[in-house]
Amino acid sequence: MTDADDWFATLDPAQAETLGRLRALILASADGITEQIKWRQPCYSRRKLFCYLQKSKSHVTLGFQQGARMPDAPGLLEGEGKELRHVRFTPGADIPEEAVKTLIGEALALDGA
Repeated sequence: MTDADDWFATLDPAQAETLGRLRALILASADGITEQIKWRQPCYSRRKLFCYLQKSKSHVTLGFQQGARMPDAPGLLEGEGKELRHVRFTPGADIPEEAVKTLIGEALALDGA
């Protein structure tokens, strides 16, 4: 079991289902993606860190390291920081998978740029 597997094992069922689906989309998006725990949350890299998952009581977050530079074709990104942007999901709610795949693709296009 990896550190990330341990992290996912601690989630409540609704968080586990939503974050597990996001995790699967990230890992299936390209070859060479690595998953590791940094800052007490799963982080994903190919050349460098491009996204992360985060949990809270009321929502889960898919965050993007260079989100401010992403085109955000689906129009889902939130945040006003210099670099980071994120999308919040209610645990157990539907995930717009095609939109999430688009965002992950945008993040990967900036990976290493």
